[in-house]
Amino acid sequence: MNPFIVRDISHYCNISVSRCQPIPERIIPFYDLTFVLSGSMTYTLGGKKFPMKKSDAILFRPGDVRGRLAGTEAVSYVSFNFTVADENFMTFDRFLPHSVTAEIRRLISVFPQSHLSPYYHSAEKAASMLNYILLELADVMQSGCNNEHVLNILRYVDSHITEKLTLKSVSSHVNLSKEYTCAIFRQEVGKTVTEYINERKMLLAKELILKGEMSLNDISTHLSFENYAYFSRLFKRYFDVTPVSLQKKNR
Repeated sequence: MNPFIVRDISHYCNISVSRCQPIPERIIPFYDLTFVLSGSMTYTLGGKKFPMKKSDAILFRPGDVRGRLAGTEAVSYVSFNFTVADENFMTFDRFLPHSVTAEIRRLISVFPQSHLSPYYHSAEKAASMLNYILLELADVMQSGCNNEHVLNILRYVDSHITEKLTLKSVSSHVNLSKEYTCAIFRQEVGKTVTEYINERKMLLAKELILKGEMSLNDISTHLSFENYAYFSRLFKRYFDVTPVSLQKKNR
């Protein structure tokens, strides 16, 4: 898959308003991705209303009849109008509830422009940011999870996988109790947080062993295991082979 999805971006805004202005329904010739950071707003697609609240997104396609109702409360939102190089990638649903992850919010926060400008490669930066966002949305849709807390847990674990991670540290990051974190994660993912952490660490360990650039002790330390013996036992439990055996087989 070509990772560069966005061909051109014609409009970008990242704004906060007391009430959003209405947009009359009309056919659009471009993609429009809009997501809500706080507050609420309502778009229409072919006359059907889509009320949006914090962390919801909506994607219009070329040829869609897009409209927006007059707002009733303050809202912060981000919107892109764009064309794509890879139409096959754009398989998202139109309405994407709970899809704006902490990763997307962080990305938006480091892009200071509120609109496109002719300076500082603004359009190119916005297009690169949108490309990242579309890939992030694809990951969210692939996970099949709509729980924002669980999405944050998954993202946090994957981005801190080389650190020492526990249920306590993960639940603290998402500001939830250990009990609630454990319950919602098992319900959405089908395994415990600890099982997911270990699974991700072991998959990375196997990848590093096959690359052959680090010693087994260094891999164990890199993944924040307190001792090699436990790392080796856990690895064998997942792959039915010891790290040493896999390393010898790969030489």
